[in-house]
Amino acid sequence: MLNQFLKNNSPYLKIAVLSWSLLAFNVYADDSEFNTAFLKDVTDQVVFEAVTKGYSILPGEYEFTIYINNQRIDKRVIKFYQQDQSVVPCIDARFIEDYQIILNLEKSATDQCYDLTSLPEAKLSFDAGLQTLNVSIPQIFLQQNIRGYIPTKLYDQGINALIINYNANSSIYKNKSGAEHINSSLFLNSGFNYGAWRYRNQSSFSKYSDQEQQWDNVINKLERDILPLRARLEIGDTTTRNDVFDSINFRGLQFSSDDAQLPIGLQNYAPIIRGTALSNALVEVRQNNYLVYSMNVAAGNFEIKDLYAANQSGDLEIRIIESDGSIRKFTQPYSSVPNMLRAGQNKYQITGGQYKSGSSDYQPYFGQLSYTLGLNNYLTPYAGVLVAEDYYAIAGGFAWSLGHFGAFSTDLSYANNTLSNGRQEDGLGLRLLYAKSLNTLGTEIRFSGYHYTSKGYYGFADAVQEKAQWKNGHYEYTYSDNNLVNDSSGLEDQQTNTYYSNTYYSKKNQYQIFLSQQLGKWGQMYANLSDTQYWQKDYNQRNWQIGYNNNFQRLSYGMYYQNSKNLFNGSDYSLGINFSLPIDQYRKIKKYDLSSNNNYQYSPSSGSIIQTSLSGNFLEDKNLQIQAQIGHSETSANNFNLNAAYRGTKANSNFGYGYTKDNQQFYAGMNGGILVHSNGIIFGQQLNSSPILVEAKGAQNIRVENQTGLKIDKNGYAIISSSNAYARNRVALQAEDLGQNISIDDLVKTDIVPTKYAIVKVKFDVKTGHSVLVNLTFKGKELATGTDITEINGLSRVGLVGLNGQAYLTNVESGQTLMAKWGDAVNQQCQFSLPQLSNRAMGYDELTISCEAGEHK
Repeated sequence: MLNQFLKNNSPYLKIAVLSWSLLAFNVYADDSEFNTAFLKDVTDQVVFEAVTKGYSILPGEYEFTIYINNQRIDKRVIKFYQQDQSVVPCIDARFIEDYQIILNLEKSATDQCYDLTSLPEAKLSFDAGLQTLNVSIPQIFLQQNIRGYIPTKLYDQGINALIINYNANSSIYKNKSGAEHINSSLFLNSGFNYGAWRYRNQSSFSKYSDQEQQWDNVINKLERDILPLRARLEIGDTTTRNDVFDSINFRGLQFSSDDAQLPIGLQNYAPIIRGTALSNALVEVRQNNYLVYSMNVAAGNFEIKDLYAANQSGDLEIRIIESDGSIRKFTQPYSSVPNMLRAGQNKYQITGGQYKSGSSDYQPYFGQLSYTLGLNNYLTPYAGVLVAEDYYAIAGGFAWSLGHFGAFSTDLSYANNTLSNGRQEDGLGLRLLYAKSLNTLGTEIRFSGYHYTSKGYYGFADAVQEKAQWKNGHYEYTYSDNNLVNDSSGLEDQQTNTYYSNTYYSKKNQYQIFLSQQLGKWGQMYANLSDTQYWQKDYNQRNWQIGYNNNFQRLSYGMYYQNSKNLFNGSDYSLGINFSLPIDQYRKIKKYDLSSNNNYQYSPSSGSIIQTSLSGNFLEDKNLQIQAQIGHSETSANNFNLNAAYRGTKANSNFGYGYTKDNQQFYAGMNGGILVHSNGIIFGQQLNSSPILVEAKGAQNIRVENQTGLKIDKNGYAIISSSNAYARNRVALQAEDLGQNISIDDLVKTDIVPTKYAIVKVKFDVKTGHSVLVNLTFKGKELATGTDITEINGLSRVGLVGLNGQAYLTNVESGQTLMAKWGDAVNQQCQFSLPQLSNRAMGYDELTISCEAGEHK
């Protein structure tokens, strides 16, 4: 009988039979009592009871998506069991512990099912069709799940694989005298993944005319995450953080906390918000009038610890919307600087190794330790120590939230350094960072400043540089001088000059200021100011830029003024204006995203420069960009440039040509990525952080959603170049690309959580073949509802008989022999063959076939 068949097959089959039966029951329920007699002979007792008693799901185990207070949390197998006159999910001890529900558990009863609705205001609901389970529970009964929390069991370390990223470029310069320069370069970023370990190498090859070829091995690094400690271990070439001391490159070993492994609700500084709700209320947090957070809370005191504000500064408006609709508001000032941490958090870094510089032979060994603690909502102290050959430094300071007055951090460093001439010097360095947003005025201010109390203070990088520049009793300075070669094809070493001095130029003051002012419909003004002052006043450096941007209808425009001075070059300034306009008012060219960009610039050194360009995107996926530019400058007269860039499935390429009265330039480049894994070699776009390997055998040329130019290749693979580590990612195939003879059960894959640099494999189950609606009879009678239709070997199911003996079959072929089976006995199965099927672009064939007695061999 079919009851035995149903017991031996997937529980999803029971859901299908039950759904059809319940549909029929609902259709006829209003007119007359539904006749269930036919079910007694063709289904098992469980299905019969489900239909007659109105169950929405059969007892058994199913994979359900879990929601806590309407927030998607996880996907897991849930056991459903019969309780009284209904079928309910079993909430066991592991479920309660995994999702941090506060409920007293009986430790001796590990398999016991608990009733969550026994908690006040708690509700439990599920949708059998969508296979979702939603738990609605007051916050008071939850250990507060941080926003963005992801169970570590979802973290995917990825597959073992080898990757190679390449970027190849070649240029040919020809000047009016006939001289020709050829410059070629190749950059490689390669490595392999083995389990949780990641090895990465960066290297480059260059060949310039009249010079020997050069190969540089820049970076070699082995690293992995330490998930239980939310930390990262790095061995090889890497950099330190700039929390306490300035960031430097080194080769060695580093163990540090990793903020990327924290839930997004704990990354970056944000204050703890406290308040009181008078009833079950909705709490909303807005910043700059944008909703950045919302949470349902029970009556009483509440805390928000996982706020992720949209900006690093900008006061927060908190709204408490009570159950009667009344609203209470209060404002919490909010500003932050990079050093600030949330209350209770800490950040650390332990480093040991050799200072690394590509321009210096002096590379001392050093050790460094830094620690930062989020003491409370307002104060973040931090400290560090650095010890090296002929050098040591200690530093300490704090970051402080000033409420309405912004946020700042300040620290004091003491450094002792032995100079190249053997003289020992020391001094103090003071650093100050400040940030504030004035929302009502549309103003944002950021400031960073350094003051060194004497010539004897050296940061570690300056101490290394002082020894590196000491040559034969003098300090050697090399700087760029663009006046040496008035030819854009000139090589870098032909445009440098050297200066010798008895003095090492040490810094006295250094600051950077960023100002932004929103003017509403009148646009925006901004200023970026940076200045470095030396104890030797004649060698100060600066770079100031002030600008204004706005738009008028479809026209965007801006203007700027820039003033700069380098260490050994004189002062220079430039001013410019630019505007752009989309040219898409005509329907015939709208699809190409055509736009016009125009620029004017003047500086005393180069005179006036005028440029105008037209650019557009072409092809179906708009992955071909072409730009034509003409211009005029006082130094090179008229010029013309034509550029094209193509973003393909296997690689990206670019080509260009440039012309001036003095020279011509031709260039071409190509970049992409190569992935070598256990099933072959795949070419694609460059593989950045945490790429995703998509496998969809049989889905050639189907596009990957939201990935320009990316399609499944003939081997059934595609590479998504990057994803977000330690966060949920989504991969989907374009449904409209599926032909009539291709079906994919699940076009969207979610809950993809790669670790840093992991190469995660996502597999789509692709089925190919025709679709057929067949009316089946056996010995003159319709086949029973629930009869399974499989391939002749019985391994692959292609359909299921519904009402009136009809079965919708998918992924079948002409002439294929199929088996209908409603039991294990010989007389409970039959076979039939499909005729020649039509090659339809849409729709399906409809057939009437007699099933003949046969035995599964």
